[in-house]
Amino acid sequence: MRTSEFLQALLGRLDPDCVVVSSLGRTSDELFQLAPERTLFTDTMGDVSALATGMAIAMKPRPVLAVDTDGSFLMNLSVLTALGSRLPTLDNHTLAIVDNGIYESAGGMPSRHCPLDWQHLFAAVGLAAITVRSSCDIPDPIPRPGTVVVAQVVNDAAPLDSAKTYDGIESSYAIERLIAAQRGRPPRRPALKS
Repeated sequence: MRTSEFLQALLGRLDPDCVVVSSLGRTSDELFQLAPERTLFTDTMGDVSALATGMAIAMKPRPVLAVDTDGSFLMNLSVLTALGSRLPTLDNHTLAIVDNGIYESAGGMPSRHCPLDWQHLFAAVGLAAITVRSSCDIPDPIPRPGTVVVAQVVNDAAPLDSAKTYDGIESSYAIERLIAAQRGRPPRRPALKS
């Protein structure tokens, strides 16, 4: 399964008002093509899972999807204990990890040099991990509190050139406007700089 196939199938199972938080690289570019208006694109690695969990807590009951990558998630394993305590209580949050085994944006270096058992990693903090190898494996219903979806992907083509027309900062303003509209409130304005 390719990243694009997984993301398209996953988004198809979620509420169309779901806010998405995305890692960078191919995953981010694929989500920009599928759901740019509702995706917060981060420009750093290691932040997606924590950021999306906080958003899901604050936005309850509105749905939030975190789409992290293996490399990004492994950069911030300190988030595991927070996920273990919070994910089981969040029926509006889905954490999905796209695992291709490499840092694709950095030229294809391996994301790890030893086997990684996602099920045992998440079980250590009381969470379940479901491995998805085809779009048919995506659990139904989603979200499932206390469960992480790990997609095993193989991308046989080079990543596309990024088609994003804005960066993570503008993406954050777009998501703020979307959330304000969903809540029936006026959007916050950025602070004026002198």
